[in-house]
Amino acid sequence: MTAQPIDKPRLLLMGDARQVHLKRWATYFTEAGYDVLSLSLEHTDNYPGEIRFIRMPSFLPRALLYTLSVPAIKNITRRFNPHIVNAHFVPNYGLIASLIARKPWVLSTWGSDIMTDPGKSPFHRMRTGYVLRNATRITSDAQVMTEKIESMGIPKELIVTFPYGVDRALFCRRTEPLEGGPRILSNRKLEPVYSISTLIDAFPAVREAYHQATLTVAGDGKLRSELASRSDLSIARRAIVFVGDVDHERMPALLRDHHIYVSMSLSDTTSVSLLEAMACGLFPVVSDIPANREWVEDGVNGRLVPVQQPMTLAMTIIEAWKDSSLRASAADKNAQLVHERAEWRSNMQVVLDLFEQLMEAA
Repeated sequence: MTAQPIDKPRLLLMGDARQVHLKRWATYFTEAGYDVLSLSLEHTDNYPGEIRFIRMPSFLPRALLYTLSVPAIKNITRRFNPHIVNAHFVPNYGLIASLIARKPWVLSTWGSDIMTDPGKSPFHRMRTGYVLRNATRITSDAQVMTEKIESMGIPKELIVTFPYGVDRALFCRRTEPLEGGPRILSNRKLEPVYSISTLIDAFPAVREAYHQATLTVAGDGKLRSELASRSDLSIARRAIVFVGDVDHERMPALLRDHHIYVSMSLSDTTSVSLLEAMACGLFPVVSDIPANREWVEDGVNGRLVPVQQPMTLAMTIIEAWKDSSLRASAADKNAQLVHERAEWRSNMQVVLDLFEQLMEAA
């Protein structure tokens, strides 16, 4: 007897509903014909599709919130009866899925949950290993992260590697030149791993060389007050603007209003922010780490800078702005690179195929 086709497959998504990645996945699979239910402990007012927010006492330590939410999530899962479960981020929703999900379930890793979290303590490493071993399949957005997962004893054939990609209908280049400049943008979170202070410290030298230079810092995080105070002490403070979190829908316009994209991340996987900047024609100046080297070749389609070296960063930006032919060539190369390797819908087809294979096998 052959298996009967599923009329409308039910997908249970678990993750932080505030994060744009989860919203994009919910939208994609809904449009692909799935009945999608999302579960999250984090509340947001603008989530696409059906979602259940799990209410937990606010006084509980964060480390306990996710474990204590298991009974409520288990009840919802039983009633929804998903054909497949997809949990995003290892320490919280990956752990929950490990405790409650019937297979098949897919773990989607995001970056720090693999690249930095396991190194915090033996407990963190044990928890990461437990979640990885329990998943049916694991998605990774960069080769460097796939190698890290393999180093924890996970067979390569269980890992699906692909960058999340860019919606090129939204993230595209300007139709007319942007005057002035250089207009520099950072849109990473204001967290220690992104080393925004390196850029703030580098900017005065850029401003000295080019009096029209400006720096826009988009994003939010626990270092916002500290970084704002740091910029207030800068001799270039009048040209530094903090704009806070920017909705994903407004990000293309913000990107197209700048010339140079800077990310000095100390650790990363494939940065969607970088890919979106490349798609919009910004010249990337990024930290010289393995994940960025998967996308940027120094002096060809961007520049790579050693981490936490403000003066080197400043000189690199100054040189890049001086070399207009390099920036024009890089914009063309990056548009082609995004088209070939980072098209959102083409790349997500990999996950759609994976889900369908797992459901058929089940």
